[in-house]
Amino acid sequence: MGIDLFEAAWDGFVSGVHGLKNIVIIVMPLMVAIELAKDKGIMERITAKFDALAGFLKISQKAVLPLVVGVGIGFSYGSGVIIQSAREGELTLKDRYAINIFLSICHSIFEDTLLLVVMGASLSWLLASRLILAVAATLLYGRLFVRLEKEPHSSTTTL
Repeated sequence: MGIDLFEAAWDGFVSGVHGLKNIVIIVMPLMVAIELAKDKGIMERITAKFDALAGFLKISQKAVLPLVVGVGIGFSYGSGVIIQSAREGELTLKDRYAINIFLSICHSIFEDTLLLVVMGASLSWLLASRLILAVAATLLYGRLFVRLEKEPHSSTTTL
């Protein structure tokens, strides 16, 4: 009795379609809601509350929304906001990298954290370590990016 390759491929395909359907069900309404909120000026009022965070992380004000969505919901669902913001030209290259560095370490903070706590992890240690490491990595990137911007044509850059 071997594994039926066709059956395994079909199961993988069906699972992928179901996952994609679930993402679309959440991302599409989220994108519509965000666009409506942008048109009404609501997003500016919300992201204005994060001015200190943007300044601290050395990212633009426009990068705050994708960052907050990614932290709260995660990469899978927040990626729609990140991609849309990038396509609209709201995010600089530095912002895109900073968001991705931060979210690589600290994404879906509610879901992932609660899942790991249920499995026995310490809530305070988990939250603190993820946030501190994400902030430290993003700040380090911000310092290195500024240094690299000053030497754009150098063939050998020492870091």
